[in-house]
Amino acid sequence: MKRKRLGEILAEANLITSTQLELALTEARKSGRRLGRILIENGWASEDDICRTLSSQLRIPKIDLAGRKIENKILNLIPPSICLKYMVVPLGVHDRFLRLAMSNPTDYGALDDIAFITGYPVKTSIASEKEIIDYLFRFHSPPPEAQHPAEGSATDLVQIREDNLDQEDIGFDKLEKAAKGGVTRQLTNGIILNAIKQQASDIHIEPQEHDVSVRFRVDGMMREVMNFAKSAHSAAVSRIKIMANLDITIRRKPQDGRGRIGIEDKHFDLRVSTLPTFFGEKIVIRILQSQSAHALADLGMPQKVFEELSALLKRPQGLILVTGPTGSGKTTTLYAALHHIFSPEINVVTIEDPIEYSLPGINQVQVNPATDLTFAKGLRSLLRQDPDVIMLGEIRDRETAAIALQAAQTGHLVLSTLHTNDAASAVTRLVDIGIEPFVISGSLLCVLGQRLVRKIHADCGRPHELPSAVLSQFPSTGPFAFRRGRGCPECQGTGYVGRVGIYELLAVNAEIAEMIAARKPDMEILRAARKYGMRSMTEDGFQKAREGITTIEEVLRTAPPGERSPFGERQESSPEEVESIASAKPSIHEAPSNSPIQQDRVLVIDDDEAILKIVGKMLTSEFYEVVTAADGAEGLKAVLEKTPDLILVDCKMPNMDGISFIEKLKSQSRLKRIPVIMLTAAEAEETEVKALTVGADDWIRKPIVKARLLARMRRLMK
Repeated sequence: MKRKRLGEILAEANLITSTQLELALTEARKSGRRLGRILIENGWASEDDICRTLSSQLRIPKIDLAGRKIENKILNLIPPSICLKYMVVPLGVHDRFLRLAMSNPTDYGALDDIAFITGYPVKTSIASEKEIIDYLFRFHSPPPEAQHPAEGSATDLVQIREDNLDQEDIGFDKLEKAAKGGVTRQLTNGIILNAIKQQASDIHIEPQEHDVSVRFRVDGMMREVMNFAKSAHSAAVSRIKIMANLDITIRRKPQDGRGRIGIEDKHFDLRVSTLPTFFGEKIVIRILQSQSAHALADLGMPQKVFEELSALLKRPQGLILVTGPTGSGKTTTLYAALHHIFSPEINVVTIEDPIEYSLPGINQVQVNPATDLTFAKGLRSLLRQDPDVIMLGEIRDRETAAIALQAAQTGHLVLSTLHTNDAASAVTRLVDIGIEPFVISGSLLCVLGQRLVRKIHADCGRPHELPSAVLSQFPSTGPFAFRRGRGCPECQGTGYVGRVGIYELLAVNAEIAEMIAARKPDMEILRAARKYGMRSMTEDGFQKAREGITTIEEVLRTAPPGERSPFGERQESSPEEVESIASAKPSIHEAPSNSPIQQDRVLVIDDDEAILKIVGKMLTSEFYEVVTAADGAEGLKAVLEKTPDLILVDCKMPNMDGISFIEKLKSQSRLKRIPVIMLTAAEAEETEVKALTVGADDWIRKPIVKARLLARMRRLMK
């Protein structure tokens, strides 16, 4: 039976004329917009008429999404970007079929892709675009109206996404009006609230050539969330600038600003940075939640480190430094330290940029370059405020360091941060910015080095065996309880939720103070500290991996062997040692103990980016290394560069389709032995026969069942 398309059905039902259909199809091909939306905008058909006609002609029900309740596990079956792309909402699984609400059930390519992504055959119902968009916005981000009542509904986003506004020609008065309008407010608030929901620390809004990418930094890692149309970019940027008190008329210079939002009883500070790029202004929003400080005992420090640091925090004077790169949790540790020692009997003053947490009973000062209130000038003023404890957000220059060390020698306990790779390097850093070693040795109490590693998601974590190639790099004493996250909707498929610190504490005793004063190299200082029981960050990380808190990969990512060996001394690892650790990644599923360490490499070729991501996650979860390409031409280049063990190739692609790719591949004597599986949504047997004729080893028709795909792959790779 021939599959009828939307335009054909509407024309046969006399809802539109053949001329209107031809004009709409021409515009759809030029603009890439949906046919139904073009018909509605031109007044040739209403959305209700289209839904009613499709329901009648296709004999499928029209449903009302407004009051419908759908389980989260069902909604999470399809990524939000795919739902918006195809205008679908998953309703539930019944009789082994996934039932969908869909604005255009004649989009058979969408049905094939969704079946492929979810692994379920699909059945459709009809709902309007308005209902679908409103429902998706309600589920995937809290309603923006809770904070800023919008003039329009989320459905108006369709119009914004498809307006062909020119970024340079639009007037500022029109741009400001659009930025304050309900649709743009809905979009920007939805992005920010969704980021808060996912506990993101940063939002990146990045204009590309044809659209705008939105990425979140969650647990220290970037995560692609969505794309929206380029036509909405200018208004969205202006809206964010208004929130951060920036000038919307300045587009070709970087700007920095701040804003504040409230959600129920929580408040969030937004630090906004703009940067002009080739395709438009990029926006980065840092999200800071005003919350109470963590307890020092809850940060995950080893017991010995916690006890030593707690004792040093009771000293009446001296300097305590926390070191690490940006985003390693240094400020959180300082707040926890202040919370640990605070009492009404002492005067604690801080100078920060920015003030991230509000600490009751503590006097906090915000650096403000606009009023010439710098760290150095603020610190001088603090010393006249009779402080017992001073927390200095960061030591950035010689002047600030000199004042801090002077304060530490004159009856004040000073806590601050420094950007260095490890604890021992802090001394060298202070010397490099102009502080005399004898001054450092007389003031420094300790240096706490730290990193943050992601924690295994408790709900999807499973025990797994660690390959011997990795175990051999670390001490073998004590019980092992290694775990690995499988990945699930709650953790966005990563296997991780939240982060914990790994630490090393360099306590300055008499011997180490003498070595600092004598300008001894930091390696010698480190060896001396090891004699007194100092343990490196890598060792602490490995211990947390043994306890099932994190993974070895996370430890090696944040504290790699070349930077610091497992035994606390920096040493150069041989290429073979580094390779053995990097390549020995255990399977996410419970692999048998004799699983090979070497991963099989699979090349996936498909022009649909969403399919590439889904298949990539599917295969990496089964211990395959995945290489991707967007078409046959790009795939041939990847074959020559990567030499895959197996190739999955889609049939219909631009530039070079799957059949042409297989023909060229099999014509090369050294490449023709690589097994190839053709992925096809075509129903005609001729396509599959042709694929086998030109050299495909197997074919799988979409929708693809994961177990079937893996079975066929394993058969061909034996």
